[in-house]
Amino acid sequence: MRKKLHILLNLIFAVLLFHPSILAKQAEITYSDQTDTAGIDFKHMNGMSKEKFLPETMGSGCLFFDYDNDGFLDIYLVNSGTSCANNNTPRINLNELNRLYRNNGNGTFSDVTLKSGMDKNLGFGMGCISADYDNDGDQDIYLTNFGMNQLYRNNSNGTFTDVTKQAGVANAHWSVSASFGDYNLDGLLDLYVTNYLDYNTQTAHPCTLEAEHIYCGPHEYPGAPDTLYKNNGDGTFTDVTARAGVKNNGKGLGVLFTDYNNDGYPDIFVANDAVEDFLYRNNQDGTFTDVALAAGIAFNSEGRATASMGIAHGDYDNDGALDLFITNFSLEVNSLFHNDGDGIYTMTTFEAGLAEPSFSKLGFGTQFLDINNNGFLDLFVANGHVWDNVAQITPSLSYKQTCQLFINNGKGIFQDISSSIDGFFNRPIVARGSANGDYDNDGDVDILISCSGGTPVLLRNDSKTENQWLKILLKGTKCNSNAFGTKIHIKTNERIYLKEVTSGGSYASGNENTLHFGLVLLKLLIQLRYIG
Repeated sequence: MRKKLHILLNLIFAVLLFHPSILAKQAEITYSDQTDTAGIDFKHMNGMSKEKFLPETMGSGCLFFDYDNDGFLDIYLVNSGTSCANNNTPRINLNELNRLYRNNGNGTFSDVTLKSGMDKNLGFGMGCISADYDNDGDQDIYLTNFGMNQLYRNNSNGTFTDVTKQAGVANAHWSVSASFGDYNLDGLLDLYVTNYLDYNTQTAHPCTLEAEHIYCGPHEYPGAPDTLYKNNGDGTFTDVTARAGVKNNGKGLGVLFTDYNNDGYPDIFVANDAVEDFLYRNNQDGTFTDVALAAGIAFNSEGRATASMGIAHGDYDNDGALDLFITNFSLEVNSLFHNDGDGIYTMTTFEAGLAEPSFSKLGFGTQFLDINNNGFLDLFVANGHVWDNVAQITPSLSYKQTCQLFINNGKGIFQDISSSIDGFFNRPIVARGSANGDYDNDGDVDILISCSGGTPVLLRNDSKTENQWLKILLKGTKCNSNAFGTKIHIKTNERIYLKEVTSGGSYASGNENTLHFGLVLLKLLIQLRYIG
């Protein structure tokens, strides 16, 4: 059995960020919609039909990643198509294609989809993530679909090659989200794919509520088993789902490899729709055990399964343990789970001020992010209902909804500041996936949002603050080249900052791999734990 390798590096930085007598000032939070200015002319096609097939309302995701290694974040947007009834045929119409936008380095993007060779999309698009699965130094892309999934290998020359068949990761189920992680610490990235429902348009039945024809809920269909693929190191993967002990029918919508118990091995959290969530603890022998119930994270604080959609993870109270935030259905509240550091989570949604603002919303994509670089993680939630006629059923709810931005007061309490930000945050949309990253390299975190049946939104962070920032992009040598699974601890004389390099999360989307820290203090102790 391969032994795990831990390399601990302790680096002391005595850097004068600014005179310590100067206190961090309250930032002026501002985000501006740069979609048109940046040249993002994509429009999502959701194939909405009178039959109301369920996949029509569930897509899609988006991605920030640097595919050409030029130091600027590029954008990938997933399309679904004109119809999900033909989910195993190639998309021929150019308007149905996913889009790759290259960052020009000046705030604008160029559509390079056709030039890159990524113009042969299969299935009805759902999600996307990036990772260097073959450790050759550039970012590849995995796509989840209603229909066959796709793996595009980066050729290191601006083009991609579809290697799905050779790699063995097509996956015949309805897949929504995925995450790469090295679960057996062999230096190779493995792949976990969440599969949603055992659903077929040929046998689908209509659903009604209050005499209204609606998109069916997850209770109407059995769940589809998720899939764990082991990377063989030769460009192929092996389905080890049963062998690893993660075989289930959980109706998965979100997934994340994350080492929740700090034992050096990546665990797996799965957000499921209307059934209990999973937390697979890595047994360090190639197998997993679902400990979600014992860890207090399978259900909400009332003991009920929620309609979990998206995942955000981060240390929101700076206590040195990574917490989890889960977005849920309307008339439920979103779930904030505090990691107590002993293998147990406590739901703190109400105490943190996040319950009431989420009750009438339906959340999908979500991220923890430090909006104002003050060292405390804030929270973004992308909202939008799945029923286009929900207002006819429940007048207090709406199909298009405003997204939310919550500021962290430094004491574990969040305030919804969305309505105080002019522009986008007062505009209702049907949001799905979301990703964060610093696309203009100015040291603050920007946001990308995908919208069902609409144009995406590229939000540039224009907030004014005197706080400083640190960005760290790790490259693995003995571990996987993305350094997924690595945790960085930054210690100051007041608190601990902790972040983990991960793949996926949010909803069917992927964030920038670079770790971003907002900093206001003088002396830093940075600890890097490499796993591989």
